[in-house]
Amino acid sequence: MTEALKKAITARRKYDQQTRNQRVNPILIANLSIAPESERPADAARDVVGDVLRRASTNAKMETQTELRAVLAERFAERQASLSEKTQKLREEYMALHEKWLANCTQIDGVLRAGVMEEAAATTGRTTRRSAANLGDAVRSDLEMEQIIASLGNEELTDPNHLATRNVAVIPDMISVEKGCIEYTFDDTNGLVEDPDSLYDFRSGFHDWTPLEEDIFYNKYAEYPKQFGII
Repeated sequence: MTEALKKAITARRKYDQQTRNQRVNPILIANLSIAPESERPADAARDVVGDVLRRASTNAKMETQTELRAVLAERFAERQASLSEKTQKLREEYMALHEKWLANCTQIDGVLRAGVMEEAAATTGRTTRRSAANLGDAVRSDLEMEQIIASLGNEELTDPNHLATRNVAVIPDMISVEKGCIEYTFDDTNGLVEDPDSLYDFRSGFHDWTPLEEDIFYNKYAEYPKQFGII
């Protein structure tokens, strides 16, 4: 039976004039007309494959972003901790140096103040025989009173220690730069020229002559050369 069927199929293929598509297409069309309609469109498989690939790519990206987010958060936390530690260390170092500076300034001021007071005491306590004889504790006349007053005024004008204490400069405190910038500005108005045109003008304006005055000057100068008193 099998051999006979094979021979029949072989003979049909050999002498049949219909092509494969001509034999298959009617059967396929009949089957499609009988079969129920599919809920999915013809390109549903392609859409499904694309959707699966997109989801896989999105999931991979999300996993990568999650890993990178964790790594970056850790790095930023370490950097912030290092920066805070460095800032605190620099602040403590600055405060230590500032305290040493204040102590040194206080010591120097004390030494200078003691030296000035000793020199002032030595200068004011120095007397001569004539001054000791003439200017004692008691004043015997108005002349001696005037001499004492004059000597006191002269000492105030000539004593370097007294002049130094009276004209000593007050040094301000150092400007702190804690916020990264200096909030103070120095407005220097020394030698300010508000009108440079009038200041540097070769004709001052006060000594300018009118044309009539210039003619008179030229005539007088021609009449009396270099005799400005007569002119």
